[in-house]
Amino acid sequence: MKPYIYLLPLIYIFLGCSTTVPAISEYRIDTNLSAKTFNQKLCKEKSLKIAQAFSSSTLMTQSMSYGEGDFKQYTFRESQWAESPNRAVTSEILSYIDSSNLFKNVQISKSRSKNTLLLETNIADFMQYFSADEKSSYSNVSIVLTLIDTKSNRVLASKSFSSRVEVKELSAEGGVVALNKALRSVVVESAEWLSDICQ
Repeated sequence: MKPYIYLLPLIYIFLGCSTTVPAISEYRIDTNLSAKTFNQKLCKEKSLKIAQAFSSSTLMTQSMSYGEGDFKQYTFRESQWAESPNRAVTSEILSYIDSSNLFKNVQISKSRSKNTLLLETNIADFMQYFSADEKSSYSNVSIVLTLIDTKSNRVLASKSFSSRVEVKELSAEGGVVALNKALRSVVVESAEWLSDICQ
């Protein structure tokens, strides 16, 4: 009988290892935009640095949050971001503006090069919301852009951009699709705003 006593702990270990753990789905922020090329000449000789976006701490992690009703906020257990929204939104803005041909060059925040202008981004909202009865949902993106003259540290212009898109499929994936669509709209509007400044 004694040999069986030694086998019992091994059986418990193998049973513990066989516990099913739900797979975590990772989602990307990808607007898949083809940038519009602008012909304004005022900013052609100016360099622009895109600062890392300011945001709440929840948007600086890969955790994916959602709102419910007027006040409640939760985290999806089986879904997360492949990259934090803070970094991904900054990357989308930089990529689109760089391709727009508005400036002589566009640099990332960590670049040591001297730049004429600095673009700051504050992400006010980037989340999916469900109604209290969970029968409807929408995704909301809201950012504030501020253009700064780096020599004088003077604010040249500042503007808020927001977009709300209804979610077709009431799930984390449906929310991501709507968030990408909302961000696409905000990014395009921000480039149009910069083009007006550069006229």
